[in-house]
Amino acid sequence: MDLNKTSQPVVFLFAGQGNPVIGMGADLWNINQTTCAIWDCASDISGMDIRRLCLKGPMNRLIQTTVQQIAVTAMNITLYTLCKDKLGDMRVTGSCGHSVGEYSALYAAGAVTLENLFRLIHLRSQVMDEVSKKYKGYMLAVRGIDNTALSQMINESELPIDISCDNSHRQQVVGGTIAALNEFSRQLRAAGHEPVKLGVSGAWHTRLMAEGVPLMRKYLSDAEICPPQHDVVMNVTGRAETEPVKIKENLSLHLTHTVKWADSMSLFLGNKKPTLFIEISHKAYLGKVLMDFVNFKPEMTLHCRGLF
Repeated sequence: MDLNKTSQPVVFLFAGQGNPVIGMGADLWNINQTTCAIWDCASDISGMDIRRLCLKGPMNRLIQTTVQQIAVTAMNITLYTLCKDKLGDMRVTGSCGHSVGEYSALYAAGAVTLENLFRLIHLRSQVMDEVSKKYKGYMLAVRGIDNTALSQMINESELPIDISCDNSHRQQVVGGTIAALNEFSRQLRAAGHEPVKLGVSGAWHTRLMAEGVPLMRKYLSDAEICPPQHDVVMNVTGRAETEPVKIKENLSLHLTHTVKWADSMSLFLGNKKPTLFIEISHKAYLGKVLMDFVNFKPEMTLHCRGLF
């Protein structure tokens, strides 16, 4: 596919947490001065040697949200920057990021600078880490079930569990306390499902993160966020937002609200003109989720690694 000659709209999809691997980014961070600057910025603002943590781990450190969110964002922005160099004058009409990937989507739309991006991620990860240590929990991915059926199971179980991510009509993610999820996991298996524990250090997008919302709201009130230059469809609403005040509120509620990925993708897929989705991630995942949508065609997605 010659991307520089296609006139179809392009949407960037940015990955979130959950799939860290030792060595991620090692082939990217020293490609040129721009990629070096991205990783230097991540390390300088976070106060951690992000390159070394990605290269050597250990994994139990890399999955910690204070490390993983910074690392994922550095990967996202590096891959996006390299892809953009290959795209020429393509018509980018939107971006969307899964969970923490939403911040990368805002960067791609010109809503935040690189420095402010990593400052926001650093603050967010610290807030989430502190709250998760107080209210311990984890997350499970569940295939073969839609939001309605899973909600019914949760209600019938009477367990304090929330749907963290509504990814598609065939994939959901739940989060809650350790005890509640252990019990719910047994119920899911009894119903014929195979829940998979995610590589994250807390129950993100659940009620357990409630104490972090006012902290994020206070910090974001003074943060510099500009109107996006293209549509950024946000997780909390499944709609595009242009007003900085509303963007900040959505980012605050992000900690406790379901990631409405299914609604977000349905919005993009509803465009009359065929759209090319370019997934920005170290490992293909979001493009595979799109295969669950009835109006999706395989030629509509491209993983970023296919561009260079």
